[in-house]
Amino acid sequence: MTFALPQAWMLLIPLGLFLWKYGRRPGPPMYLRATLLVLVVGALSGPSCHREDAGSDVVVIVDRSASMPRDVDRTAQELVSHLESQRRPGDRVGVITFGREARVEQPLSSVGAFGGFSRPLDSEASDLSAALDAANVLIPQERTGRVLVLSDGRATGTDARGAARRLAARGIAVDWRQLARPEPALDVAVVSLDVPTSVATREPFQFSAQVYASAAVTGTVRLERNGRVLVKGPFDFLPGPNVLPLRDLIEEPGLARYQLTVEVPGDGVVENDKGLAVLRVEGPGRVLLLTHQPKGTLAQALQATGLLVDVRAPFRPSLDDLDGVGSVVLENVDANLLGEPGLNALASYVEQAGGGLVMTGGRESFGEGGYRRSPIEPLLPVSLEMREEVRRASIAISILMDCSCSMGVTVPDGRTKMEVAAEGVVAALSLLNPQDEASVHMIDTETHEIFPLRSVQAGLPFDKVAQGFSGGGGIYVGEALRSGRKQILQSDKATRHVLLFSDAADSEEPDDFRRTLEELQSKSVTVSVIGLGTPKDSDAKLLMEVAQRGGGRIYFAEDAMSLPRIFSQETLAVARATFIDEPVSMEAAPDLPLLGRLPSEGLPQVGGYNLTYLRPQANVALRTLDTHAAPVLAMWPRGAGRTVAFTAEVDGPFTGELRQWASLRATLEAMVRWTLAGSSPLGEAVVRSERRGHLLRVTLDLPPEAPLPGTLPSMMLLAGDGKSEPVEVPMRWEDDDRLVAELPLEGSGTWHPVVRVGTRALRAPPVALPYAPEFEPGSPKEGLELLRALAAVGGGVERLSMTGLFAEAPESEGQLALAPWLVSLAMLVLLAEVAVRRFLSAPRQRVVAATSQGTVTPRGAAPGVTMPAPDSTRGALESPASTSSTPEPKTDTSGAKPSGEGGVDSALEAARARSRRRLDR
Repeated sequence: MTFALPQAWMLLIPLGLFLWKYGRRPGPPMYLRATLLVLVVGALSGPSCHREDAGSDVVVIVDRSASMPRDVDRTAQELVSHLESQRRPGDRVGVITFGREARVEQPLSSVGAFGGFSRPLDSEASDLSAALDAANVLIPQERTGRVLVLSDGRATGTDARGAARRLAARGIAVDWRQLARPEPALDVAVVSLDVPTSVATREPFQFSAQVYASAAVTGTVRLERNGRVLVKGPFDFLPGPNVLPLRDLIEEPGLARYQLTVEVPGDGVVENDKGLAVLRVEGPGRVLLLTHQPKGTLAQALQATGLLVDVRAPFRPSLDDLDGVGSVVLENVDANLLGEPGLNALASYVEQAGGGLVMTGGRESFGEGGYRRSPIEPLLPVSLEMREEVRRASIAISILMDCSCSMGVTVPDGRTKMEVAAEGVVAALSLLNPQDEASVHMIDTETHEIFPLRSVQAGLPFDKVAQGFSGGGGIYVGEALRSGRKQILQSDKATRHVLLFSDAADSEEPDDFRRTLEELQSKSVTVSVIGLGTPKDSDAKLLMEVAQRGGGRIYFAEDAMSLPRIFSQETLAVARATFIDEPVSMEAAPDLPLLGRLPSEGLPQVGGYNLTYLRPQANVALRTLDTHAAPVLAMWPRGAGRTVAFTAEVDGPFTGELRQWASLRATLEAMVRWTLAGSSPLGEAVVRSERRGHLLRVTLDLPPEAPLPGTLPSMMLLAGDGKSEPVEVPMRWEDDDRLVAELPLEGSGTWHPVVRVGTRALRAPPVALPYAPEFEPGSPKEGLELLRALAAVGGGVERLSMTGLFAEAPESEGQLALAPWLVSLAMLVLLAEVAVRRFLSAPRQRVVAATSQGTVTPRGAAPGVTMPAPDSTRGALESPASTSSTPEPKTDTSGAKPSGEGGVDSALEAARARSRRRLDR
């Protein structure tokens, strides 16, 4: 037996003394009270005893990757339900699912039933090793059990046998049951499309493709480069691997994207009929200028410098588009035009790949352009906050949030759309100053008030907003606008605004929204809309009409993760506090020489600028001469790249005298060239990349006799579409002057490896994975061999039936807590003590009369039997038998008959008797 708190037994000493002095009672009650005290103190000490039948833990691991049968969820749920019905006392069942990552669907539970699969995951890969490690963590160290794997055995992560060995070291076996698609009668798959890592412009080159066919068949082959068809025609495939010779010549630098498609009738696995490859065409470093003015001042200035400038309208860039680009220039570009994946790709391009970034000012840039709370904001040398002292007027804002059932859908990070939207609302409210007013309401088919219109100074309940819920039905737009009208018209602020957030595919019941908007417009209230979805959704036109008639702005958040950024952008636009639209003079700052020989005198005025604040450790070259002393030209290195913020408008209504400044071209060139310096190569070091199946291998060859790097280089793997986080892998020495890193590619698309050597970044040639590794050519027999190998490590078996699994699982050793039993026993002893004291103990004698000779007649005594009356000076609780002398008799002249029972049980009657005797004196 063990005790969780053995010190509690020390309480027996003081409590026992207290019971002896104040709770003594002769006979059985005293023994029962002592027993009760021991039981209570024993329960407080937390006693427990060792047991060897504490049950078993069984964790079911379900493969939900793309290669699994379509009905895997239903089959797995049936098997888990059957397993739960086999539980004995102490047995527990947990469920883990996996694809690219492992998710705990149900913690270990001894009661209840599994409710089905609800956690989202990426099905393009199957990391069985991570799932087994998750099961190892889920089962506590003090318990044991078994693991059941439901999978086809096609694992794409690291070798799962290592995780099985870690489980076997704890005595946990891995059982399995294969759930696999039937082997197709015909499968033609593009195994590889092998292109050179890089070529020069106008350099002819050859490459080849390998296509696997499970049987002889004739199909059609189509080869495309960047969407242009190069080859198309029939081809006779033989059983096994087939090699297709190809060739090409490219005249422009950049990244060429090849796609080979094979079309064969009767192919059982169409997912692997496509092959991808990317080829870097070397050329001088380019500058990518995104602008709405392709022939404006900035474009002409950069093109005149001799730089290779690619001028394009704003679009959603990927790392594929940025390959070979030395610096990106954003001229007054709204962040929403880049998209959330584009912003992520641009951030990775600068911080991880060592690219350059220049952002120029304007109404659609910096804070008002939606870059606050975006992935780009931390890269800038200036902060985009809105400070209270720069506000010209207070505002009132009424926020209407869609809380319909569609808001309960989860996003990739596990949160619901409602939770992400609530984060955006809190971000918007945090930008308000104490003189502003705000209200928040949630709308589905009716209005749910979070808080009415109130002053920010009085405090806003951010916690209530963060606890937003998802209701039912769609959002009633008419009801929402009426609620906003009721709230906003209570304010007398100069700027009053209503912000409606709604699902672009679930907005209903507009009712009389036009009349409501006309009334708001007549009272100078503006209305903006944030639509969750795309302009092509079913209710997008309604939301666009609301914004148009309301005199506000319309935003479409295709990615729910962009909501916090868009809410902040709209609040900054309403407050109109981050863009100064008045002419202001500039002065040279101490860091201007970092850009070269630029004039520090005779600087022009700018017609306006974005108000920002210099970050610590950033360099400032130009700043304003107004009260803000704000940076106009700031720069700093960020990660492996460099960024420049030029807050003035280069070409627009707020350019001012800047357009006629003689040194404007030199300044713009100096900004761009400063960012290009961050992507210079590292001596003669050579970095290569190679894909073997879905395994990426990257090598770094250092120059002969070059000094070794101070820190071991690492390889950063960046997703071309910007939708996943960068992955860092440390490199290892393979030879005296070669380092290598290997990593499995777990999804289709283009991948950009970058080798980090200190603060420098070396971009390796990108590689492409044509389809998910789940669909690589293979048969269910290969997966069967892997499952059998996992089971053999720890003595697992194939489970065709769930019956008997718990019976064969080892019992866990545990501790049985005795405190509940001791408490129950103490309650019984307490009841027994009360019963014995009240009904079984000898009755106490009660005084019923006092005689003139000072004697009393005991109650229940025979007539004539008397005893001395108790002395009033002695303890009233003293029993008659303990009286040693006869007190002086007192005559009771009151004629009252004092009665009462002596001893502890009659303290009240004894007190009354004493008071009557005092009155008789």
